[in-house]
Amino acid sequence: MKLSKKILAGLMAGTFFFGGITAPVSAAPPPPPQQMSEADRASLAKEIAAQYDVNEQEVLTALKEDRFMDDIYYAAMLAKVSGKSFRQVFAMKSDWFDVMKALGITEEKYNETMREMVAEDIAERSELDINTVKKLMEQHYFPRDIRIAGRLAKASGKNVQEVLDMKKINRRWKDVAKELGVDPGLVRPRNAAEEEEDAEQNQNGNQPREQR
Repeated sequence: MKLSKKILAGLMAGTFFFGGITAPVSAAPPPPPQQMSEADRASLAKEIAAQYDVNEQEVLTALKEDRFMDDIYYAAMLAKVSGKSFRQVFAMKSDWFDVMKALGITEEKYNETMREMVAEDIAERSELDINTVKKLMEQHYFPRDIRIAGRLAKASGKNVQEVLDMKKINRRWKDVAKELGVDPGLVRPRNAAEEEEDAEQNQNGNQPREQR
């Protein structure tokens, strides 16, 4: 699963809102459907279907009809939250806030679904179980720190909280890896999404949670 940095940042700051639905890609957003090849449409439909648990063929149909990408993502997200099909939700398209109300989706339910998606994403990338990730999220640890600490904990056999406690201000994750006697390469991002996540955290300051 890949979530945009806007979704991740929104959750960790405690500022989730309906307008935070964005494309589940971390690099450049996808081009308009009319500019995509058939293979690209099929690939994106598969990704969106997996991300939001919706019907792949229904998403592909919307892409082939050159629908706006924002509408496709809004429909997919509201379908996931409401339990309705993508086709049913997309057919309701008007103002998406009105659709949200018509589906009986409360802010609480929406935010709960978003948190679950983010927790699943971090758990997958950190190699931690989702309940552990949720507890760390509640303590406002950065996704990057959870990700790296999880990998180092697995490699060293340490508890993830012990590893997080080793990361103090002005101390790099490479230093923690060295002290644990594990491969420093574990702290490196594995893809463009993680590179962007790291850059965003470095830009906003890299103090550990308790120092912020």
